[in-house]
Parts: sequence; C-alpha cells; structure tokens
Amino acid sequence: MSRPLIALLFLFVAQAWSAELKLAGLFTDHMVLQRDQAVAVWGFATPGEEIVVVFGNQTKVARAIKNGRWSINLDPMTANAVGRDLLVRCSAQKQEAKLKDVVVGDVWLCSGQSNMHFQMKSVENFEKEIAAANQPSVRFFTVEHQFVQMAAKDVRGVWKPVSPQTAADCSAVACYFGMALQPKISVPVGLIVSSVGGTRIETWMRPETLAATGEGTALIEKWKAVSPEEFEKIGTTYREFQRQRDEVHPQAVKAAKARGEPPPPAPKMPKLRCHDSPSSLHNGMIAPLEQFAFRGAVWYQGESNAGQGKAYEKLLPAMLADWRKVWGGKLPFLFVQLAPHRSIHPSFRESQARIWQSTPHTAMVVTTDVGNAENIHPTRKRPVGERLALAARAMVYGESLESSGPVFKAMQIEGQRAILSFTHLGGGLVAEGGPLKGFTIAGENEKFFPAQAVIEGETIVVTSDKVAAPKTVRFGWAQVPEVNLFNREGLPAVPFTAR
Repeated sequence: MSRPLIALLFLFVAQAWSAELKLAGLFTDHMVLQRDQAVAVWGFATPGEEIVVVFGNQTKVARAIKNGRWSINLDPMTANAVGRDLLVRCSAQKQEAKLKDVVVGDVWLCSGQSNMHFQMKSVENFEKEIAAANQPSVRFFTVEHQFVQMAAKDVRGVWKPVSPQTAADCSAVACYFGMALQPKISVPVGLIVSSVGGTRIETWMRPETLAATGEGTALIEKWKAVSPEEFEKIGTTYREFQRQRDEVHPQAVKAAKARGEPPPPAPKMPKLRCHDSPSSLHNGMIAPLEQFAFRGAVWYQGESNAGQGKAYEKLLPAMLADWRKVWGGKLPFLFVQLAPHRSIHPSFRESQARIWQSTPHTAMVVTTDVGNAENIHPTRKRPVGERLALAARAMVYGESLESSGPVFKAMQIEGQRAILSFTHLGGGLVAEGGPLKGFTIAGENEKFFPAQAVIEGETIVVTSDKVAAPKTVRFGWAQVPEVNLFNREGLPAVPFTAR
C-alpha cells in the first residue's frame, strides 16, 4: 500500500474515532447545573480514551470504560448567573466539545401527564402571556418522548432560556413555576420537563418498584409478553393515529365544512398504546436523568389513574421513595391535586390529600378554583405554577409565608352544630363572593344533605335542619365542586371529609 493511501486511511480512521466524543443529550448550550451538590457530567467516547472536563476553575479527568461511557463529578459550586463555557476534550484525539452560556442554580424535574405537558401556547390569553415571558435566568429542557422496554442510555432535547421567542413550547405549569420562583431566590432556575399526556403512573415507575406495590400485576402480565418488534409496531401505530387525529382529520373537517358536507368520522384510537405500558417512561425519560443533580421535583399526574384512588395511595409514595433513593431521601416533592372535571371523582382528590399529609417533604397545590367541567386541560395554568412556587419557597427555601389554603384539622359536635377548625389559616378564613358553598352534612345513616356553613372566628360552623345529630361533614365532595372557602392569602381550602 502506498504511503499517500496509508496516510489517507489513517486520516479516515482518526476522523471516525474523533466522532466518538459526545456529551449526553442533556448537556447543551444554556443549561443550568445544580448548585451546592456534586454535578455529574457524562457522555460517550472510544473505550479507554481519557476525557478532560473544564468548567470555571475546575478541571476534571475521566476515562471511557468498555462500553464507551465516561462520567466525572464537578465539585459543588455556588450559584452563578454569568454564563460560562463548559469544555470537554478528548486528549488523545485532540477533539473538543464546547457548551456556551452554562449557569449554576437550582434545577427542578417537572414530570407527569398532559396537564404538566400543556404548553404556554395553549394557555388563556396566550399571546399576551408569551410576550411577557422574558426571564433568561429561567431555562427549560423538554425531554423528547421515548417509550422503551429497557432503560435508555440517553435523552434528546435542547436547553432554552425563557423568552417570547421560546416560551410557547415550554410546559405552562413549569414555566409559571420557574418565573415566579426565580426572582424570589435570586439564582438561575432550570426546568427539566419530562412529561407525556395520557399516561398512567405505572408507566413512570421502575419495574421492581411497581411490582412490589402489588397494584400493577394486571398491567405487567398484559405487557410482559409483548416482543420488542411488537412494542415498536404499537408505537408506530399510535404515532400514526396521533398524526391523523391532530393534523389530517382537522384539515379534512375544515375541507368538508367548506364544501357544505358532513365531517368525516374521527380516527379510532388503537386498543394498545405504549402510554399504558408499565415502566416504559421510567425507562425512556427518567432513568437516563438519574445521574443528574436536582433541587426538587414537581409532579402533575393522576387523570389516567383517577378511578383507583386507593391504589394511587400506594403507587405515588412508592414512586417517590424510588426517586429519593436516586436523588436523596429528602428530595422535595411538590404535586398538584387534580382540577375539577366531570370525570374526576372527589375520592381521588382525598387520596391525594392523604398522600400529602402522610409523606414527609411534600407539598400539594389545590386547584378547585381553576378547573373546567368539560375540559380536562384547564387553560388557567398561572395560579397552579405560582402556588407551586409558594410551596417551594416555604418548604424548600425556608421563607415564612403561607403556602396552602385552609386544611381541615378537627371537628367538634355541639348539638346540631358541627364546628370545624383548620390549619393554614393565614390571615383568616374568607368566603369568596358570598356565603360559603360546597358543604354537606350527614348523621349516623351517612345520608348527606346540603348544609349551611358560617365562618365564626377561626372556625366554621356547619348545620342543617335535616340533620339533628351530625356525624360527618364533607367539603368539595363532587366531580366539579362549587366551593369558595379561601384564606386571606387567596389560597383555596383543601377538600375534605370530617368525621
């Protein structure tokens, strides 16, 4: 072989090898690294290669292992809003990757189903809201959807500072949360949005964790015989259904209307969806994030599990316990109680409230005043995000402020009067817009009647001329409750059953 040909071959091989240097998909320009914790930086290279990572005044060295993966930990860093370069070099191949405008602050994992995935371009007054969304110290990374049967190695997405040019595609709940929180803590806020509409909590749980609850047996049995080829086919079929539903059918309806013809039938949803496959989203959209450092998590999910409240009381704490094994035993966990809708039974909201009351280092946001009986995706997302930020400020950042609406504490019976006391009174109890609504009362027979409720100081007195000896009081016990009990901070009361 001639020398020129050998040189050309060597150049080709060197170029092929140099292409192996790669940062994990989570690492892009504009990203936020977690402050005050060791921060993992990882990626892929040729096995055995030495990798050098430089950020700020730190220089760290790692070596790619047999499968080509490499990882290093940056030492804990203080918050820094000044964007800097993060450099990664492959010493032997003299290759370099550079990330620009990397800042250090607090990073939150924002996960769940459609109401978490609901984007700013769909909120009420979206044009005005997006135009006002200009906080470059808040950055978001939306994890591309990935349903897989085995744990994935990587994710795809791009970090973007919140601006009128980018905000439309950000999760609305996450965006409002970040924009409300960042000015109060004065450090950059990162939002990693890992959410998929129409998904059950079982899809977000580690297989062994789900199995241990005893609640996922039927789903596990249903899906364990699905081959990788069949799983891919199910995914392809559902993606085509989504295309027909979201793009083709609306255009066909519009064209039919223009011709004065009846609209064509809507496409039928496939019987099998990866959205119901146990652990498929844990594998695809949580497991690849496990090395990263987070300050806390925000969760908005439950609509697809709303018929199994008791089971959810096992499932959500089990998922959270699993996350805390990965990200720390006191990982702050903020979640949203489901908004009013004709399909959501009130018992599910009470299950969520019990989870909150029994699980340390959690906070729950109430949404009884921002629901929509006919739309399971209410467009008023600003109050949800802002209440989550209040909860974070109180629980995580130690601010002395009221972060919840009134929470039932105890009931005392005096003749026909049921006297209720509360925590989280804030500045006092308030009936918004008129007399209190949403209370029912029952005696020993558990037959409930509409009740009169009156605020007396720090208590509420509930009565009905049809119940001589009260035993139980309910507040907000309806799919779409009409309620108006708040504290003076404007936070709605948590629905409850008092016995």
